[in-house]
Amino acid sequence: MIGHGLWVKNTYYPLPIAEAVMRNDIYQTQLEQGRLEDAGSFPKVILIDTISYCNLRCSMCVHKDMKRKKGIMPWGLFTKIIDEIAEVDKHVRVWMVFCGEALLLKRKKPSIFDMIAYAKGKGLTDVVLNSNGNLLDHKAAKGLIESGLDAIYIGIDAFRPETYSKIRVGGNYGKTVKNVANLIELKKQMKSEHPEVFIQFVEMDINTDEKEDFIKFWNAQGAIVKIRPKLSWAGMINAPNLIFGNEERWPCYWAIQAMSITDTGKVVTCAADLDAKYVAGDVKEESLREIWNGGLKKIRQLHTRKKFEDLPEICRDCRDWQSARADYCKA
Repeated sequence: MIGHGLWVKNTYYPLPIAEAVMRNDIYQTQLEQGRLEDAGSFPKVILIDTISYCNLRCSMCVHKDMKRKKGIMPWGLFTKIIDEIAEVDKHVRVWMVFCGEALLLKRKKPSIFDMIAYAKGKGLTDVVLNSNGNLLDHKAAKGLIESGLDAIYIGIDAFRPETYSKIRVGGNYGKTVKNVANLIELKKQMKSEHPEVFIQFVEMDINTDEKEDFIKFWNAQGAIVKIRPKLSWAGMINAPNLIFGNEERWPCYWAIQAMSITDTGKVVTCAADLDAKYVAGDVKEESLREIWNGGLKKIRQLHTRKKFEDLPEICRDCRDWQSARADYCKA
């Protein structure tokens, strides 16, 4: 920013024009990525809280301040969820984590590999995992490949170790980079196309000058780079990139296309609601379809009808709808 203007894609605009250009660009990106339409009778994306513990204390994440009791999803609840997804739509994107680090389950019984294998055995076509990669040792990498995982998204967020240590607090940059390189090499050795490897970069003031080096480095390693904006976690942390007020709001992707399920089976508004402040239903008592077409449908209708003032408080005052997008960079 210089004076009363902003640079937007290498062009300098006076501030009001710059904000209009940025708003249109963000809107068009979400529109092109198919993120502004109601998913219909069943979610397109389901996040499963297989474990709500995490091994890091990342600066841009509110997990370290989470008040909800942490736990591990019981096997019977997990299989109930997977069985219904398989029955209704095998092509739903299923995230094997909601807010924790699933590789903490690598030595548990059943393990995260057992969970992935179960989902794939039921015919699901898009089973994915988000991880910080610190626990991705050789055995874990082999387990992910053999279980049939379709894609893994590894959050690193920095090109320089000193920046990484400020963002991924408690993590080991060198070990994580080595772990990812080993996974990519092991895929070659095992002649496996999966999991597809994405390396994530949450763009913030602290790391934005490292973005181009980050992209070049990870593309050269054979990974796809995912660049995404910072979240405020429904207003829990400061996200200065969220420059638009809610008077300019459009429907939120996470509310109208995705379902987030805690380790105890509670279905919340979206993946930004780590503390389950608003519960739309309980998978132990209802089916996914019943919840999606019941408590969550009301929220989706309020979004699509732009009656945002009538939403539950955590959703009503949230501005993360403008962050529901990402850019992908391939070699």
